[in-house]
Amino acid sequence: MKFLKQFSLLLTALFLFSAFSIDGEKTYVGKWKGKDQGEIGFLTLTEDNYAIFEFNGQIVGGKSYNSQGVDASMKYTVDTSSEPYKIDFIILDNSEGEELGRLKGIIKMNNRNEMEMAMTFGGGTERPTDFSVDNITFSRYK
Repeated sequence: MKFLKQFSLLLTALFLFSAFSIDGEKTYVGKWKGKDQGEIGFLTLTEDNYAIFEFNGQIVGGKSYNSQGVDASMKYTVDTSSEPYKIDFIILDNSEGEELGRLKGIIKMNNRNEMEMAMTFGGGTERPTDFSVDNITFSRYK
């Protein structure tokens, strides 16, 4: 009887611990530092789904920025229903409310402070399926 009591306590503890795992949280929200082709850059993913890229002193994204003469914003969506997670960066025309473009990618949370991302750059429309090409590893910055 004592064994069953201890076993049920252990199962309850495991269940509660797994209910609060990294996967259920928005661990990707925050400021990230990455290195791509020798250049250091930053990616900020906000709680209200805005994305900001910072490279070489230039800021692209957020609630308002100039994209080829258009007042634009950049939002992101993350689909956590599959591994790796799917991420889309969506460029919107602020005055028209129309989508101007979309970058498709995948992310994998290695742990709370490290994230891998692969994106379709260069005009491709397909989403990467793995991290073998155009992979950037980000470390949590703030």
